Amino acid sequence: RASAVTPELLVRRIHGHGRRAVLEVVSETEEDELQSIHMAIALGVDIVMGGTHVPAALELLSGSDLLYYPFPGQVVEHPSILKGSLPELVTSTRKLAETQGVHGLDLLAYRWTGQEVAQLITDVVAAASVPVVVAGSISRSAQIDVVRAAGAWGFTVGSALFERRFVSG
Repeated sequence: RASAVTPELLVRRIHGHGRRAVLEVVSETEEDELQSIHMAIALGVDIVMGGTHVPAALELLSGSDLLYYPFPGQVVEHPSILKGSLPELVTSTRKLAETQGVHGLDLLAYRWTGQEVAQLITDVVAAASVPVVVAGSISRSAQIDVVRAAGAWGFTVGSALFERRFVSG
């Protein structure tokens, strides 16, 4: 009989291996987003990614050691969609990157409604004075190549991992 792995146990195991635990917040309401951040603090994760209610999140994170990587741009719906023109997203990036308490950015590049994803990642990375992590709908090696070439600090893979898109069998 396998024992249940609780979120608390998972975070302890991650830390036990010398790694950082990350929680990505994908909430449609401010209340849900703040509840997720409360959970991140309680679990002792190291980085909380995502979210769009930056002032409220920063107030909640005040005094915490948790690193905060919110979404630049206008994020709507669930699953999330990134809206805005390239100049608007670059402006949002600069503003967030200069905000006290923001340690990085969580860019939903492959969920953007625009066409030039490689250019978006390149421009956001160039405009940011903090690390940029590309998240959302990365499901092919070619996308990872684009992320790396654009200079992003990192990327996340979610559903594609469970769907075994990067390995055969």
